[in-house]
Amino acid sequence: MKIIQSFVREHPLCKNVLWLLLFVPLFFLSQFPLITMVYSLQEGVNSESVTIFTALATAVVLFAFYRIIKMSPLENLDVRVITWPALGRNFLFLLLLMANNLLAYPLLKQEAGGTTANQAALNQLQSHAPFLAMGMVVILVAPILEELLCRAIIPRLIFRGAEPIGYLAGALFFTYLHGPSTLGEWVAYGGMSLILTWVAYRYKRIEYSICLHMTLNALAYYYPAVLLLCLLPVSRVFFHDKL
Repeated sequence: MKIIQSFVREHPLCKNVLWLLLFVPLFFLSQFPLITMVYSLQEGVNSESVTIFTALATAVVLFAFYRIIKMSPLENLDVRVITWPALGRNFLFLLLLMANNLLAYPLLKQEAGGTTANQAALNQLQSHAPFLAMGMVVILVAPILEELLCRAIIPRLIFRGAEPIGYLAGALFFTYLHGPSTLGEWVAYGGMSLILTWVAYRYKRIEYSICLHMTLNALAYYYPAVLLLCLLPVSRVFFHDKL
């Protein structure tokens, strides 16, 4: 063991290679909650059990990633960096992401009826999956793990010493994960990836891009519920004298 540690210290590039080898099992591990949910649905498991199984898989995977990040040279994840100024800045980037979607929409409308193949598959899954289980996968698992893989591990561990190239590689990998096959899909996912990558690169905290990604997914998949939550305080004030 000491010989290996000494060799790694003398050859820093070995650390990059080790993280590259570790990346493959980490990627498959990140898919475990989704696979658990899909398999449970295919087996005809009731909604409550699907939600429980998905929650357990989510907890295990998130804890595993947390421990791995904690043992890595990366800084520990800290939600306290999400301050009000950071949220305000993220809101501006959220508007930019929405503008990118508007830019891609005419192309998607012409090519595939206004949606991507990836989005259509998720919509189909959402129509069968329990609300909470789908929420865990879409709003927790996907944003956290995709950001850690594509905008932390790839650029800052695998490409350590060449981080700018690593951020571009991570952005391309993120886009590829979403399976773009048309120009509209490349604009939609490529533009989204570049914006999230810029946030992580510019501000050097992966928490910012995770928060932005989570917000975008929440709006995309549960916008009726989000809209209701936003309107609830207004409705309570408006109807206060009438109830």
